[in-house]
Amino acid sequence: MSEFTGTYGGGFDAKKGRISVPAPFRAILSRLGAEEIILRRSRHLPCIEVWPKPDYMAEVNARVAGLSKLSAEYQSIMRKLVGRIHTLHPDTEGRVVMPKDLAEAAQFESELQFAGRGAYFEIWSASAYAAEEARLDAEDEGGDV
Repeated sequence: MSEFTGTYGGGFDAKKGRISVPAPFRAILSRLGAEEIILRRSRHLPCIEVWPKPDYMAEVNARVAGLSKLSAEYQSIMRKLVGRIHTLHPDTEGRVVMPKDLAEAAQFESELQFAGRGAYFEIWSASAYAAEEARLDAEDEGGDV
């Protein structure tokens, strides 16, 4: 399993549509031998999920294990999990051109936050990330985490 942890700032070059994966996350991708990454819109939050391709495909395959490839359930899962992703190959500096539809969906600004989530990491606009962190902090005031 991957071990993407921590939060790192970064930038988004809107003119070129380019981002650079933070060095600690690049090191993990390199250690895993993941030459390609999978980007997808989060289905729960206003951010982009970034997965090492082998790990992502293992998750997809686990979800459809035992299903007939002709079944409606298989086709629905594959449409959501494979049909809506972008496969990218970072250059030697960890840079990728962010697909325009993903950058727009996550409302990327010039400042970004890269947040580790164990098996994958997320890319947020800095303002959306700050708002989500404030929401979580307010939620935590009422109980233990």
